[in-house]
Amino acid sequence: MVDAVRSGPTMAVVARMAGVSVPTVSKVVNGREGVATATRDRVTAALKQVGYLREPSTPADQRGSGRLVDVVMHGLRSTYASNVLGGIEAAAREIGLDVVVAASDAELGSRESPAGGWLDHLIDRGTGGVLLVLVETTSAQHEWLTHFGIPCVIVDPITTPPPGVPTVAASNEKGAYDVTRHLLDLGHERIAHIGGSPPKLCSKARLSGYRTALNEAGIELRSDYVLDGNFHEPEAITAMHQLLDLPEPPTAVFAASDLMAVGACRAIRARGLEVGRDISVAGFDDVDEARVTYPALTTVRQPLIDMGRVGLDLLARRMRGEEITGHTELPTELVIRESTVRRH
Repeated sequence: MVDAVRSGPTMAVVARMAGVSVPTVSKVVNGREGVATATRDRVTAALKQVGYLREPSTPADQRGSGRLVDVVMHGLRSTYASNVLGGIEAAAREIGLDVVVAASDAELGSRESPAGGWLDHLIDRGTGGVLLVLVETTSAQHEWLTHFGIPCVIVDPITTPPPGVPTVAASNEKGAYDVTRHLLDLGHERIAHIGGSPPKLCSKARLSGYRTALNEAGIELRSDYVLDGNFHEPEAITAMHQLLDLPEPPTAVFAASDLMAVGACRAIRARGLEVGRDISVAGFDDVDEARVTYPALTTVRQPLIDMGRVGLDLLARRMRGEEITGHTELPTELVIRESTVRRH
């Protein structure tokens, strides 16, 4: 890795300004972990002040050939990932692009951020564009991409993206509204929500859709009916047990993901209750697990293949020089199965 620009301030200069070590500056530049938030902010401010940007080893006339695209994803082992990748690969074949796929650090159990040094790799091999799928990046990393003229598109952004970066996602709020409305139409009024991770945009949107449906039905939102499962099945199992322990447990549960809904079903069965007959359960995503669990899970189908396809198409257009900004929201679909039953 080259740590200095060919003309301009070096990492050592930035380190002195921020009062940190050179390795700490390198971690911030490359998005690595192990840097306190306050320190990261101080280093980022110094980087902006001096206009620091590392010069890649690949000459400018050999970068961005227009055929190579880097896809950085939050894990590669899930049904979510395989479906999004399917859309990306189909679009790449049609457009004539080559794709390099890498998993974020989250594949190894860390937070949803690209692996350390990813900018070095993609810039040095002449990447023409970057598609980020369900990963979180820093403003310094986006500024670096902009400096080197490498366009970026985000699919399923975790947090609010930088201005001017196009994003693609499912209609999370509308999907959550539709499934909550379905439970209301079945006669349920005590409807709980096992949410994802509160800071994530999709979690906020799904909670908002749930809340809106209840408000329209004249049902007050109960704080004890809203728990976080952080998109993990074990935490959803714990949340469901907490709901069942309430003096007045819910008659229906909407989980913000299918995996959490499966966890809720396991907790219900562990109490000797029957999903559907005793408590209705609905999820979100329509991954394979929703179809093979018993009873089959009512859920909200995300257009995952289309999300990958549209994301790559937008990136290809940006690589051709088109001015593409804003957010593209793709419609979801309510899929009704046996896990939701009319309230007796």
